[in-house]
Amino acid sequence: MQDTVAVTPETFTAQEPASVPDRMVTYPLRAGGFLAHACPAWCAVDHSDEIEVGLTSPEDLQHMGDAINLGFNVDGGRDTILEARLVQWPFAPQGEAAPYIDFVPEASSGEGMTCHSRLELDDQIRRVRAHLNDLVRLGDRLAEAQAVDHAAHSQRADAPWLSLGRTDLQSLPVAYLLKVFGVTVVEVEDTGRKALLALYGEPGAMEIRVYPDVPQQLREDETRRALLAWYDAKFGASRV
Repeated sequence: MQDTVAVTPETFTAQEPASVPDRMVTYPLRAGGFLAHACPAWCAVDHSDEIEVGLTSPEDLQHMGDAINLGFNVDGGRDTILEARLVQWPFAPQGEAAPYIDFVPEASSGEGMTCHSRLELDDQIRRVRAHLNDLVRLGDRLAEAQAVDHAAHSQRADAPWLSLGRTDLQSLPVAYLLKVFGVTVVEVEDTGRKALLALYGEPGAMEIRVYPDVPQQLREDETRRALLAWYDAKFGASRV
């Protein structure tokens, strides 16, 4: 069904067309008459306000999809960055009525940018992915910096591992954890357990047995897992 605009001389009379699609909505026009328009499937707005108070003109009708964003808690509230949603002003002047992406890098400013095509949005996606890669590298630098700080300020030079919490075992570089716990890594054909990597002993004289063909990243992941399992068995998983 086509969009329909009907005008009465002075007053608006609510009257639904005889047969309409499921998402056809009829809006009163404040100057008189009504606008019957099919709401797109992606629109997340119920348009109750427009239906209640009416539209000054069809150009005021706006469709908005659900927002996607990265949220975070701040000062007891919640803020968002990198918010994006699909928007359309279906009766905007010619050339401006097509759907577009409203992309808001930082929500509190209220300022956003408009992506008129998938190509423009892809450009922003590449920028966000590059930023995420930068954050990953920044996280690595944070872990290294915290390891250096821990080494400089550990109160127990004879047992520096005692000042490490569970979060430290989850985040500090594995190479540093091996040093702090006094772990020796030995490549063996049999770890002695049903595992690619097994941890034995106590801090200062620990040994990790690992199959020779285990990739480095998997070795680090399994080493961290083994140290966490040892830590939880000794102190309990609730200790951070």
